[in-house]
Amino acid sequence: MSDDSEEACLVRPRSPSLSGAPAGTMQYTHGLTGSQLQTHNNNNNSNHHSTHSQGSHSTARGSQSESGELIDYSDDVILSQFHADAIKQAGFGKFQLIASIITGLGLAGHAIQVYAVFYIIPSAEVEYCILDTEKNWLGSITLLGMALGALLWGGLAGRAGRRKSLLSCLAVCGVFSVIAAFMPTYGPFMMARFCAAAGIGGALPTASVYLCELAPVNFRARILGLLGAFGVAGGLVAGAIATSTVPATGQKVVLENKEHFSAWHRYLLLSTLPTFASILGLFWLPESPRYLLENSREVEALTIYQKIYQNNRTRGGYSLTELELPGTRTHRNLPTSVLQEMATSVALFFGSFFQLFNVVNLKRTLLLFAAWMATIFIYHGLTIYIAEYSKSTESENYYRNTINKDNMSFENADFNKSIENIIYTNCRFVNCTFRRMFISHVTFNNCTFLDTEFTNVKTSRTQFKFSTLENVGLIDTDLTERHFVECVMNNITTLRLYSTCDRDFEYNIYLDALWKSHFGALLPGMVFMILVGEGSHRFGRSRTATLCFGFAISLTITFAFLYHDLQVVWTAGSAQGLMLAGIAALTLLAIESYTTNLRCTAVGFFVCGGHIGALMGAPLYAAFPVTSSKVAAIISTIFLSVPISSAIILKDPCLLL
Repeated sequence: MSDDSEEACLVRPRSPSLSGAPAGTMQYTHGLTGSQLQTHNNNNNSNHHSTHSQGSHSTARGSQSESGELIDYSDDVILSQFHADAIKQAGFGKFQLIASIITGLGLAGHAIQVYAVFYIIPSAEVEYCILDTEKNWLGSITLLGMALGALLWGGLAGRAGRRKSLLSCLAVCGVFSVIAAFMPTYGPFMMARFCAAAGIGGALPTASVYLCELAPVNFRARILGLLGAFGVAGGLVAGAIATSTVPATGQKVVLENKEHFSAWHRYLLLSTLPTFASILGLFWLPESPRYLLENSREVEALTIYQKIYQNNRTRGGYSLTELELPGTRTHRNLPTSVLQEMATSVALFFGSFFQLFNVVNLKRTLLLFAAWMATIFIYHGLTIYIAEYSKSTESENYYRNTINKDNMSFENADFNKSIENIIYTNCRFVNCTFRRMFISHVTFNNCTFLDTEFTNVKTSRTQFKFSTLENVGLIDTDLTERHFVECVMNNITTLRLYSTCDRDFEYNIYLDALWKSHFGALLPGMVFMILVGEGSHRFGRSRTATLCFGFAISLTITFAFLYHDLQVVWTAGSAQGLMLAGIAALTLLAIESYTTNLRCTAVGFFVCGGHIGALMGAPLYAAFPVTSSKVAAIISTIFLSVPISSAIILKDPCLLL
């Protein structure tokens, strides 16, 4: 969509004088065509019917001020046109760029919360002695918290304000993330993680709407693309910090676990830095002027327009004055008590969700919800699948290098270096000592151990099969009955501290393969998020989304026929990046489609659907075979038909906010 076509919704975008306008009316309609007025009036009438069914007496569209007052005004399009003109005069520049960085840091925290789970699981598994079935809950509890947080803060932002809601959700995330880093047991840690995820879940709907309302129409798509790039960069930050902080091997994980405050706890603390940086920056940013206009706080909105202008320009003065502000609106049904005010606030909060399903909004809401759910279902599923695919490739290479030692004899030998990936067959160990070492992926087949001692030995995937052990000492080891399969054991001395955690932890955690798979998806994602802003600006929101999902389908089909690890990672990763770009274009369409009091609620509802989709996709993609990518590719291609169909059906709205 070119600049000229975007200006089609803003005919003669300037501020006409409102002098002489009757009190209590709004005459700001000079910049609108008849068709635009009819379109917005239809939307307002639909919202009126929905609100009226809940007990409101508004004549056009009801809203609520920050103080809890019900506001009645005749036409929302007047405020939309005034905001478009005012923010256009304020211009685009340093203010919006700083705002995008500040809110982008908050959105980066959203990605960090998701991707950090992949890097902390091996360490948390050792420290908390987590079962395999419980490991999945680390990711699930995060996604569940984000889903509920998006729903809660999305609705709250429409009533309490964008900046205030964004500040509160980031504060909740920051505080509970710090608390989680110090939790010594699994239960409290999971609860703190849930609360932190619920907080950061509200960042995406509030930040995207907030930033769009601060940008002129010609820069709105680009600034949202920049915001999305910051969010994707959060995943890269999570991986970069992990590779330099979290232990890369299982042996290091076990050694780190002996410390009081191990590396993965420090990793969680470092991961909160972008969130706290965003919180500090938000104290400098003002409230959304569009929200203030919606809540009868025109003078405050004008002050913010002037502040934006002053930050973007060093000379001249802002041309809008208080005389050109929209006229006052009638206030009705004012609460007469605190209890009534609370009841009104609750009714309006839940009423906003019902308004998403009124006659005018129903089709759009269902299409966007389905697009979000299907897209994130595929994206998160592929994130898990590609990581497992890369790990499987590394595992195949590992076992391909297995060393076999047959018919060997070791006498009076002192083993004090770790033994790994070896199969001993028909070997004898006489008067030997295994001391202060790790034994990983070692199998002793039909071996004999005489007068041998194992001291301070830790094992992983190690077994003694059909072997004979006589006069053997097991001192401070993790060797138990499960390590000995059909062995003859005589005069065995076992000395060790009692442990409630008898688990065979996998030392091969393949952290490098995990980082490689994430990098292959996130780097293309950053590039596509920046490009989708320009594409949405030039070609339109729905058309850009359709192209993104179309190319994503072609890539998911392609990676079904690929077998080399790097080819699969980068092809599937590029498809994931295009999915994110497509859903970003649809999010921009959603922000421009819904009225001001429903905007955050709608986006929060869609983000909630996305996280529910991720919850559904994670176990499904984890069960797909990694020997071939065909199953994952076919399922991804089928489900991608949902967002591309939604993008084709949906039409670009008028660009007034």
